[in-house]
Amino acid sequence: MKMKKIIFTILLITSLFAEYSVGDQISTDHQNLSFDVCYGDYDNDQLSLSDFVDGNTVIWINMSASW
Repeated sequence: MKMKKIIFTILLITSLFAEYSVGDQISTDHQNLSFDVCYGDYDNDQLSLSDFVDGNTVIWINMSASW
């Protein structure tokens, strides 16, 4: 359940970066942006994509809507 919340948060964050398209790499500046964690179990009160840059992390972002 914790992972689903993290993935949902990442989806929300990445929706702010409309300048990216398939296959692009997220810039270091954007990776370092911090966002408040307002719901769920996360180790910190802030979340940034740079938290997941350890050389062994793959983040799959799948966004769909039924509307």
